[in-house]
Amino acid sequence: MAQAGETVENPVSGETLTFVATREGGSPTLVCDIAILAGAPGPPEHLHPSSSELFEVHEGAITVESGGVLHTLQSGERLTVGPGVPHKFGSHPEKDGRIRVTFDVPGRLEDQLVTFSELARAGRLSADGRPSMQQVAVTFSELTRDTRSTVAPWVLQRALFAVLAPIGRLRGLRPFYAWGELG
Repeated sequence: MAQAGETVENPVSGETLTFVATREGGSPTLVCDIAILAGAPGPPEHLHPSSSELFEVHEGAITVESGGVLHTLQSGERLTVGPGVPHKFGSHPEKDGRIRVTFDVPGRLEDQLVTFSELARAGRLSADGRPSMQQVAVTFSELTRDTRSTVAPWVLQRALFAVLAPIGRLRGLRPFYAWGELG
């Protein structure tokens, strides 16, 4: 579990995250300050079934695609993406960004953020930020209320996870990893 003040880096998505408020600190919300490099893609499109995600730009600019609409947010601007809305974000092509992201119903999102940063650091993500299908199945089978990929219909993902997650676990994969755990 992440601690307030802990920083993790995802070299694939171009993000450095510093946790401001976490479950470990007793917060009902998850708050992260994120520095994102110019031109960095950010995470793949996803949705949060139960949580709103508030993006606040402190410096530079970011892009947020939410519900099929592309928003360019500049310093001082904010945007809330509601529960269940497919979205992705990345930096502005020419400006680094410093943002604060707040989840009102975070569930295990902090564990997911640390895990994906650790997988990236350990070279276990593809160039577009995706882990192996078995790792996706193992991790996302634990996150069904918190985060869902939009790559395929949810019913198909659940069926695939039911097959692949047990195989991944037999191969030693775990749903979550701590920062620095994979060497």
